[in-house]
Amino acid sequence: PLRRSPDDDDWDAHGPIAMSGEAPPTTGPLLGADPFDQALAILAATPEVLPRLVASIVPELADARPAPEDWSPREILGHLRYVEGLLRDRISRMAEGPGEEAMPPGPPSPEPGPVEETLAAWLAARRETLVWLRSLRPEQLERAGIHRHYGRITVREHVIEWGYHDLEHLRQLAAAIEAALYPAIGGWQALYPPPYPSERRA
Repeated sequence: PLRRSPDDDDWDAHGPIAMSGEAPPTTGPLLGADPFDQALAILAATPEVLPRLVASIVPELADARPAPEDWSPREILGHLRYVEGLLRDRISRMAEGPGEEAMPPGPPSPEPGPVEETLAAWLAARRETLVWLRSLRPEQLERAGIHRHYGRITVREHVIEWGYHDLEHLRQLAAAIEAALYPAIGGWQALYPPPYPSERRA
């Protein structure tokens, strides 16, 4: 749920409180949309969001892990670049193959490279990914592969998960930036839970 603004009494956990006294809406603009179309929209939006977040990262933060078990911004970018190729290859095989085949494990993830180079490579790969994803035919979306841990997964489900994966790592990157800012916000710490509370790491 949204936290209320410290300067606005017209917000509740769902957003602006209706001045008429009516209950706040329980549905949002995305509910009811086709999840596949939502995922494509997310995959297309990430190239607009990610470079702006990366541009806000000062050099000394690029390799800083906000908690021992979490990734640094450089590692997050390296993972996104690696996964872009991995999922493109895997889903392409699923869409073009006979179906119901075992998904092969991916190659080992390489060490993350320089932030600017990794971001540029990811952006170029994502542009190609979007063109390809939009070319998939409806019958291809229903083809499936078998994951060794998660069972039968269709192309449609895998693309939707890809959009979810983008959001997950955008949150992770934002939390790494929050962790750097949190000690400097003074008394406002009472308004926000710490991005990496110590009790999570106990």
